[in-house]
Amino acid sequence: MMPVRSLLTGLALAMSAHALAQAPAVPAPAPPSAPAAASVPPPNCKKPGEHPGRLGLDNARRNWVRDANGYLECLKKYATEQQAIGKPLIDQARPHIDAANAAIEEHNKAAALFKAEQDKND
Repeated sequence: MMPVRSLLTGLALAMSAHALAQAPAVPAPAPPSAPAAASVPPPNCKKPGEHPGRLGLDNARRNWVRDANGYLECLKKYATEQQAIGKPLIDQARPHIDAANAAIEEHNKAAALFKAEQDKND
């Protein structure tokens, strides 16, 4: 009885291995149609506190002006850096944007022409 059981087990294993060898490979996931938007961290600039007002001490007002100017400069630097990073991407996309705009313009002209021909013949 033991050899029959071993034979059946071996046969079952061989059949499952054969079936797995013939199974089609799992297809790789399709690439996304557009890359996911990158997460861009916001600027790390320290906002100045509340303005000390006209009656505030001169030193407090000077410190606030210094902090406000520092904040504005930090924002300007961040914007300039982001523009520098984005420019090559915009330059790379420009031909596609121009092609899409040309196709839209051609579509609009053709639609107007077709409508005019249809109106003329109705």
